[in-house]
Amino acid sequence: MPSIDTLLAAHAPWASAERAWSLTPFELFMWLDDRPRYPLVFQVVLRFEGPVDEAAMRDAFRFALGRHPLLRASIVDDGRGVRWHAPASGWNELEVVPRESPPESGPGWIDLAEGPGLRGRIRKTATGSDVTLVFHHACCDGQGARMFIQDLALAYAVLRGVATEDAFMKLDAAQLDGRDVHACEPSVWRGLRHLLHMFRTRPLPTVPEAGLAAGPAADAAPGSRIGLCMHTFDRETVQHLQDPRRLGEASFNDVAVALLFNVLDGWQRKGGVKPGTRMRITVPVDLRGREHERMPAANRYTYLFVNRRVGVGTDWPDLLADARRQLRLPRQAAAGSDMLSMLHTFARWPRLMRRGLRWRRCFATAVLTNLSDPSRRLRKRLPVDDDGCIWLDRARCHDMQLCTPPLRPCTHWGFGLFEYANRVTVTFRYDTDTISPPAAAGVLADYVAAWRSWADEHA
Repeated sequence: MPSIDTLLAAHAPWASAERAWSLTPFELFMWLDDRPRYPLVFQVVLRFEGPVDEAAMRDAFRFALGRHPLLRASIVDDGRGVRWHAPASGWNELEVVPRESPPESGPGWIDLAEGPGLRGRIRKTATGSDVTLVFHHACCDGQGARMFIQDLALAYAVLRGVATEDAFMKLDAAQLDGRDVHACEPSVWRGLRHLLHMFRTRPLPTVPEAGLAAGPAADAAPGSRIGLCMHTFDRETVQHLQDPRRLGEASFNDVAVALLFNVLDGWQRKGGVKPGTRMRITVPVDLRGREHERMPAANRYTYLFVNRRVGVGTDWPDLLADARRQLRLPRQAAAGSDMLSMLHTFARWPRLMRRGLRWRRCFATAVLTNLSDPSRRLRKRLPVDDDGCIWLDRARCHDMQLCTPPLRPCTHWGFGLFEYANRVTVTFRYDTDTISPPAAAGVLADYVAAWRSWADEHA
């Protein structure tokens, strides 16, 4: 069995060298917009049944960190501006948490000026072990997290002798130098025009639940006022929802956005919002192409803003057609370039960007992110049982849980979709200052019911 140092020398030779990069405008935006009350982090939990070798998992974590430099980097000011600094040693290790320790209240907050943007821990459970990974969004997006998880799982399998080294996907850390290169070069004019458009078309946040006391507790822990609930569709229901005959020319994402607008519309009208008031759903867009397949974990996202008005054109055909029009690829490319242009423009004045991000302005009523199946590439390299669950040696990954997307000030709702083991899970993160857990559970139930109703009506 190879040692971890041998694996790093063969598959991540760049891990032995100290590296530094200037922050891209998107990374700077993510860092400056971060705050303990609304931490820009997301969490992935891999839940295993059966024995997990903790020493091997800790070595696998170290290997994966070596492959992805930005995940072991912190932000420093070297006198010429803020930069990522990835050391060649002294990396974070996978923390072994005693089973009897109290559970974490949430992903928490990561200060990138104090340490790197990835935290990992392993805890034994009654049936196996849970591996929890918390990523800061400035250094990693959903695709980057997927790549890290792939390396973690494959390294564990190699170290346990149940997989060979040719299972690793080839990476090239030199591609990180071009992580801010895009097909359409940003321009100052487009950036200013996009900013003006965003201010002129500001939406209204979700209406606070009636009678709910506003304002966080003075002693609240970072991120502790963010709630989470989720629902998982079973295999049979997923086949029903993803049936091409039901989707027709629409994508799964089109339907997800249209149904969420339907739920938002009902909540806003129930809260007394006047018809014609703007709503907006932010949809993250992956900017990777085939040429970026070997790039280690980074953030290559932008945001698309999908708009509707309360009480206007609520018939389903109109909702779906409008979502499809705003989400189609040419529009995504243009809107994504406009967003990046705005960030490139204001990255020239970081203090101005920081000050602007502290304004209490609503830029999105809700966020919807679709991460598809984070384990899809692993399925070709590791054993998979009849239920669609991946095996690592004698441990079965029976479930995967994601806590995403992050919330922002005045954006109180965040919905996530992801698939694992032929099941689709819907997560709903919400600001408990504006909606109580029982009401949030009702909103999620409405969204789930809307999916079921859509599938039944389009058989």
